[in-house]
Amino acid sequence: MKNIIYILSLLYLISCGNSQTGSVVLQSAESSGGADNTEPVVVSNIENSMYRKGELLVKFKEGIMTATSIRMHESTGANVSKRFSAVPNLELVELSGEMSVANAIQRYMSDPDVVYAEPNYIRSITVIPNDIYFEQQWGLLNTGMFAGGTEGASINAPAAWDISTSTDVIIAVVDTGIDYTHDDLQANVWSNVDEDCTDGVDNDLNGYIDDCRGWDFSTCALFDELGVCITPKSQDNDPMDENGHGSHVAGIAGAVGNNSIGIAGVLWDVQIMPVKFQDATGIGTVADEVEAIQYAIRNGASIINASFGGLTFSNAESDAITAANNAGVIVVASAGNGGGDDIGDDNDVIPHYPSSYPQPNIIAVAATDQDDLRASFTNFGIGSVDVAAPGVFILSTIIANSDFALCTGNPFAGMDFCSGTSMSAPHVSALAGLLYNYYTHFTYDQIRSTILGFVDSVPSLNGIIATGGRINAFRSISSLLNPTDLVASAASATSIFLEWTDNASGEDGYIIERDAGNGFIQIADTGSGMIQTADAGVENIISFTDTDLSPEMTYMYRVRAYNSIGNSPAYSNSSSATTPSEPEPGPLPIKSGGSGGCSIRGHGDRDSRNTVDIVIIMIALIFFTIVRRKGKQKV
Repeated sequence: MKNIIYILSLLYLISCGNSQTGSVVLQSAESSGGADNTEPVVVSNIENSMYRKGELLVKFKEGIMTATSIRMHESTGANVSKRFSAVPNLELVELSGEMSVANAIQRYMSDPDVVYAEPNYIRSITVIPNDIYFEQQWGLLNTGMFAGGTEGASINAPAAWDISTSTDVIIAVVDTGIDYTHDDLQANVWSNVDEDCTDGVDNDLNGYIDDCRGWDFSTCALFDELGVCITPKSQDNDPMDENGHGSHVAGIAGAVGNNSIGIAGVLWDVQIMPVKFQDATGIGTVADEVEAIQYAIRNGASIINASFGGLTFSNAESDAITAANNAGVIVVASAGNGGGDDIGDDNDVIPHYPSSYPQPNIIAVAATDQDDLRASFTNFGIGSVDVAAPGVFILSTIIANSDFALCTGNPFAGMDFCSGTSMSAPHVSALAGLLYNYYTHFTYDQIRSTILGFVDSVPSLNGIIATGGRINAFRSISSLLNPTDLVASAASATSIFLEWTDNASGEDGYIIERDAGNGFIQIADTGSGMIQTADAGVENIISFTDTDLSPEMTYMYRVRAYNSIGNSPAYSNSSSATTPSEPEPGPLPIKSGGSGGCSIRGHGDRDSRNTVDIVIIMIALIFFTIVRRKGKQKV
């Protein structure tokens, strides 16, 4: 009998004393000898990456029985949704609602039979237009291959184009006019739909007869070098460009994109309003300029591009800018190109107008080159220049005449490379239009703040312009992208778990709203520290648990991003969940510790389970001691 007891006790120790016999879901790859430490690398790689939440790609070693993989999936609370014949042993796994991607990777990679486990990463296209000379537009996308440029020294337009390429807003180019017949411009030239251009009548009663495509406000066809008008002229309804400067500015902002010819504007589809006040030599008067600004305001322009300037303060010009401000119109003004030596000046010391006026609707723009350095000619001023944009060797449209050259000698018919802050300003004007198209609820002040708040820092601009940076179209437009993929699931009888995709790049937090049957009300502000990160170190998956709820109730949720500038354009999708009933009280169940072990342990952390195993072993040892002592007493 004594020998039987010894044997049974020994078997008990063998079966229960090994802490590795139970579930292995919390073992690390290092301790289990699995996957050669791949798991930490995978987890670090998903930081800031986009992937489909709730899914994992898992590959098991060759020859592993299906039952082994099934057991691993069950221990993780996952289901196999797809297998791939081209990649044997690879499975697409759907995770349970409460399991994060990072945690699931750690669990799978702890199994030595798993080759790898990784997120189901998102792969998206980057919109590149088919315009034949786009590769030479380094200011929109600099790959480091053109004109000795530095990779990344651009406004990153293609990434922004993944979100939007067009706008309905009107950008008024107050300049030398626009060649509205140019193949790469004419489709984007503003048309006054309220005017009948064949009857000689002011149909829209705006004071201008047959102003079908803007107006020519210049009152002099030619000035001499002293500013004396040699050839006076009357204003008319033909804002045709006779200089090329206005057409170049217009092309940067809105040359038709993806039309297989020429170049692409920052905006592919936009309304560019030709408002001419300068003659064939690029000279115009403030009186004509004031009329031009007035026309742009009254005819619906949201943005005025002012790629011109001078060194004298004008009350009339300042008042016109104020009128634009009162109408909610942004004025984007070039900072100027230095004095006669083409070396940039400090506008805080030597003001340049209109960029140096103090009105809050002005964005004063400096120039950067292909290496993301401050252009030698650009003016600056930490108190008077706001931001920079590409302005050196910029390819754009000019007058569509094979014999015409504007800057470098007309290397392409109807296009040329030009440099100057005049070229920088329309990059910013178009970005403002791009933002207006997505953030339709924003005021001009919010659009301006978004442009200036999400720049790329440029060391050579630090301390000499207000933002110290160059515009970045993608960072600006993605700053408050709408949250998506909101999923609500009941976590208990009194709590609901929320998870959503964070698409925004510049949010301060999220507003969470709940509808319990009486309309949505705000229940949380994640900017107040009430946020949880579902996947450690991953910014694009956010979760939140709503507590103190009632059992057997249905709750609807939605979330919205915000920052100091404003809110995302819309809420996320709505998602609902119903809390279950309260469980009936009863004895606590005894849970098995895993596949085949007899440990009395739950699914807590490994240290607590090991403690339980030690207690069981001690009980067995005490039992041995008692049995042996009783045996000795009988002898």
